[in-house]
Amino acid sequence: MIMKVLKSSFDMIDEKYEAVARTLGYGKFMTLIKVLLPMCRRSLVASFILGFSRALEEFGASVTLAGATRFKTETLPIAIYLSLSSGNIELTIALIIILIFIAFITLTILHFIERSRVRVI
Repeated sequence: MIMKVLKSSFDMIDEKYEAVARTLGYGKFMTLIKVLLPMCRRSLVASFILGFSRALEEFGASVTLAGATRFKTETLPIAIYLSLSSGNIELTIALIIILIFIAFITLTILHFIERSRVRVI
C-alpha cells in the first residue's frame, strides 16, 4: 500500500521536469534529489505516516513470530496485551490512551497534508 502511494506520486510528475533537469546538466541521482523528491515531499511524508501507523497495528504478526516477552519483544500493542493479561488495568488504560493519542496525531497530520494539497480556487 505504501509503495503504491509512492509510485503513484512519482508517476504523477510530468516527465518534462526530468528531461529539463537532464538537459541542464543534472545526472540521474541529482535529478532525483533536486527535482523529483522535492516535488513528492507531501507524498513522502504521508507514506511515512501510513507506514508508521501500519507498523503499530502489526500485533498478530509480532506475537506469532517474536512472541510476547516483556522488555524484549515488546511493542505498544503487545504491552497492552501483556498488561491486560496480568491484570494491571491502570497501565492498560494508560497505554491505550497513548495509542489513541498517536493515532489522533497521525490522522491530524494526514488531514493537514491532504488539505494543503487540495486548493479551492
